[in-house]
Amino acid sequence: MSKKMNLKEQHLINKIKSTTKSRGQTLHDTAALLGISHVHLTAMTSGARKLSGLSIEKQRALAQFVGISMLDFFLMTGMLRYEDLS
Repeated sequence: MSKKMNLKEQHLINKIKSTTKSRGQTLHDTAALLGISHVHLTAMTSGARKLSGLSIEKQRALAQFVGISMLDFFLMTGMLRYEDLS
């Protein structure tokens, strides 16, 4: 069953898929690069698992993979809100 995700998180998932494709990789390749299982990555890109559930090291690797800062990763996954920054 798919969990409801916000638009920013959906954008991040689309970014993961497009970055994977633009590098000529598969989700298997990307999962190996990130140090997670293909099943886990597939569950995250389908919305069945939250990206915020990754360890901080895996979150950092994923942010670097798609070319965003950790702040953007936290905002996109809902781990941090803009209101929290003020």
